[in-house]
Amino acid sequence: MYKKLFIYICILLFSVSIVFGNTNENLKPEVAVETIFTESGAVFDHVNINSYVIIKDEFKTIDNVTKICNDISEKLNIKEINLKKENDENYCFINARGIIEEGEYVTVIVQSSRSVDLRESSIVVDVIETKEQYDLEELCSKIRYILSSYGKVNLNINLSGYYNGLVSNKELQENINKLLNIIGAKKVEGISEDKVISITGYTPNIKKHISYCGRKANINIASRYNSYENRTDILIGTPLIVLEY
Repeated sequence: MYKKLFIYICILLFSVSIVFGNTNENLKPEVAVETIFTESGAVFDHVNINSYVIIKDEFKTIDNVTKICNDISEKLNIKEINLKKENDENYCFINARGIIEEGEYVTVIVQSSRSVDLRESSIVVDVIETKEQYDLEELCSKIRYILSSYGKVNLNINLSGYYNGLVSNKELQENINKLLNIIGAKKVEGISEDKVISITGYTPNIKKHISYCGRKANINIASRYNSYENRTDILIGTPLIVLEY
């Protein structure tokens, strides 16, 4: 629950501070991420699709919020749903957690709030896919279609994998540079510390990007050593990785 709220807070911050832009190319974000991951040679762990819609200047009652959540859950065919609700005069919230099928977990969060100066509602659909046999394009298209009736749909797509043992930062840096080149991306900024590395890049070949501090970005590759499992984890996300890593 707290991790999902953390992700949701990140999404709200991004929605305020970033601007989405379009390019003239037709490479879907999910195709770019999957292409890079395949070339990385990492062992597959899971896919995370974090999608959201921000509805400005509109407060929805608990009945409205519940209806939206139920509609989305039904269209995604979510089973074994665990519901949590909060409701007062100026705030309502519903969290539905369940599974689509074995190995495919989903959380739907719908909330609405109002104050003297602000009315805003939001919808979050977070899907975690742990099966190696999956269709990322189909899943992303389905989520976009379902959420499009509520407003502009934004997706953060993350593929997670790992290499056995410890991989040096030098080797990771070389590998990440090669992966960025595959989709024609250039490094925007990055950090490299002890057993941790994160590089943000931009390519005009991906349909969307975010803008911050006068710079564009739409691909993020991060890695760290997991001493508990003696493996080096790698995350590849677009436009940015929004998970804790």
